[in-house]
Amino acid sequence: MAGPGGPGFAVDTHELQTHREHIEALTDRIDRCKEAAQATEHPEAFGLLGIPLAAICAVAQQVAEIAIESASTASYDHSARIQLWQQMKNADEAEFEDLFKVED
Repeated sequence: MAGPGGPGFAVDTHELQTHREHIEALTDRIDRCKEAAQATEHPEAFGLLGIPLAAICAVAQQVAEIAIESASTASYDHSARIQLWQQMKNADEAEFEDLFKVED
């Protein structure tokens, strides 16, 4: 895909920043889910009568925790990559500005 600056994507760095902020907000929500999933891990979380229920739910809970952890890791990674893209885009823009700067 060719943009006005040549091959690649024509992306506004402010749009990248906004996107990254949305991803970071989702990451915070995912991390709160992760904390909540870990909070009910103890077998007595449902009381003494709930111990058998906790045992039945333990496997499903572990699978869910792994999925939530994967989502959290992916979200952090995506945010970091967007930030790097934004920094590279800003650096490219600064280089072009310097290249075409006219001295008075």
